[in-house]
Amino acid sequence: MTDTLKTADIVWKEDHNGCFVPASRHFDDIYFSKAGGLSETHHVFINGNQLTDRFGRLSDGQRFIIAETGFGTGLNFLAVCQLWQKLAPKSARLHFISTEKYPLNRDDFAQALSVWRTDDGLSDWVDALIESYPLPLAGCHRLHLSERITLDLWFGEALDSLNEIANNQHEHSARIDAWFLDGFAPAKNSDMWSDDLFKAMARISHSQTTVATFTAAGFVRRGLIDAGFDMIKSAGFGRKRQMLCTAPTPNQPTLSHDQADFKPKKIAIIGGGISGVSAATALSRRGHEVHLFEPDAIMTGASGNPCALFAPKLTLLDHAATHLPTVSFLYSYRHYKAMNLHSQIFDHIGVLDFLLPSQKTVKKRQALIDDYPKSLISTHHPQKDSSALSQDLLQTEIVAHIPMGGILYPANIAATLKDHFIHHPYRVMQIHEQENGVDLTAFNGENDQNFIFDQVVIAAGFASHFIDDRLFNCRKIRGQVTWLALTNNDDPHQPTQAANAIKYDGYSTEFFDPKTQSRSLLFGASFIRNSTDTTVNDDEHLSNFQKFSQALPNYCHALNISKDANFKGRVGIRAQTPDYHPLVGKLANSSHIFCLYGMGSKGFSFAPFCAEVLADMMDGGILPISSELSAKLSPNRDRLKTPIQEKD
Repeated sequence: MTDTLKTADIVWKEDHNGCFVPASRHFDDIYFSKAGGLSETHHVFINGNQLTDRFGRLSDGQRFIIAETGFGTGLNFLAVCQLWQKLAPKSARLHFISTEKYPLNRDDFAQALSVWRTDDGLSDWVDALIESYPLPLAGCHRLHLSERITLDLWFGEALDSLNEIANNQHEHSARIDAWFLDGFAPAKNSDMWSDDLFKAMARISHSQTTVATFTAAGFVRRGLIDAGFDMIKSAGFGRKRQMLCTAPTPNQPTLSHDQADFKPKKIAIIGGGISGVSAATALSRRGHEVHLFEPDAIMTGASGNPCALFAPKLTLLDHAATHLPTVSFLYSYRHYKAMNLHSQIFDHIGVLDFLLPSQKTVKKRQALIDDYPKSLISTHHPQKDSSALSQDLLQTEIVAHIPMGGILYPANIAATLKDHFIHHPYRVMQIHEQENGVDLTAFNGENDQNFIFDQVVIAAGFASHFIDDRLFNCRKIRGQVTWLALTNNDDPHQPTQAANAIKYDGYSTEFFDPKTQSRSLLFGASFIRNSTDTTVNDDEHLSNFQKFSQALPNYCHALNISKDANFKGRVGIRAQTPDYHPLVGKLANSSHIFCLYGMGSKGFSFAPFCAEVLADMMDGGILPISSELSAKLSPNRDRLKTPIQEKD
């Protein structure tokens, strides 16, 4: 899958009713008609797939999956959301998957959908979709339009995207229930209507899957029938005399006979850091009963700093779709931003990044910036003024500005997500896998207590391998952060000097400390291999201060901070793998035990996305990830077969 995308080249044309609608220069075709666009969607795709009847017959908690070729302006998806809200049970879940080779840029997308804001049933969905619309980067972008509606947008060639979905399938994976084929007309966009694409559709469909499309082209009908779909002609919309859809009761014996049924499970999570809490949240939203075992308070270990830096570590754009730090940051950005509706989770202040390590030339580091959208990252050109921070930045070879970055407040994340699970303040002593589940024994401070679960997730960070010796024993990295209160600031919520977080050979950020109700500065973190000692160390305070003062000497001086300041701190132990990828998935030779750990220093960026991937694995869902990246996360990958030596 190529990672370099071209956005749609749009021209605005006046239709026969005097409305301006978007049209593709490349395909010389309009995306929709204001007069008939929504009606056509209902006739062709909703009626063609019998969705009104099917949504009304769904049972509580049931999952329904629709896939589409040609997302365009998203009008089909919005119409489905509107219908789903009216007819589906409140606990049912809609997963809508769509492909788009030439995504609209954000401004064109918002303008195209603005005409539907006058529709009372669509306006809220329009606003939610525009707010969540992703950057034009290749690969899958998972969006949550509500607690029960998930949209996976695969940007790139439709065939490549469908093959990626198919390559991640296993015998218990869910399959597509209904297809919308809505590319531009076959005569103008033949690649979207190929036999290879129809065969890829068949790989992820089942015997009752339905298909609908506006075209009645003979080669399309023949290709779909050859792939295994039971296609008929039906009355078309408007001036189109005919369209294609599957028979009312499809007879498709060559397709899979099984569609994975949703069954709510009782699931245990072992570990209460950001990985465990994220997994618990993702599974709870899918309707499972989740019990989280953590002897201490939630997110007070390695995830318990007063604030955490949130910034991507980018790769060259051509590799972005299979690069976990990029993919996970983009998902987690939307995740934390949405959580701000409930509490101050994400302070969206931006990050200035010195783009270390320094062994890369300035030219190579510049290449990490140039091809990305400027709304994600751009070269920062500091003002030539007298401010202390500007003087420091002017002395730096290259600085990137990451407007989507910022800082997170872990305590608020824990408080916001705690209702998604039942917290047991117990220490897990033993797990034993049975044929139909897992027996778990935990110590509650006085005696052992036994539990039975359908599935278990081990998310205990560096201690995970103690719970099951099949798990990889990660390198332990001690990290101490340092912070202190800043003085002479009338408004503790406003920055004293630096409005952005700053990433150098370490990082620093100003933040509001709710415990002291003061403006504070945090910097760090230390990096001590093979240590699990959590005692705060004065030498590491000094080391953190020295890195900070060397990287930003004028800023440090302006804040009047010396090595003798009254520093506070805390220590967390990170779990690091040899290839810097976490472990996400089912253990080898196991049916019910999964893991999610090994995040290193990127837990807050990795965990929300990896939890989504894990929840789909456990739930039989369709993964929002390339098969190449999925393999990099496997707990059974070859790279983990060689143990880490203490000296490494």
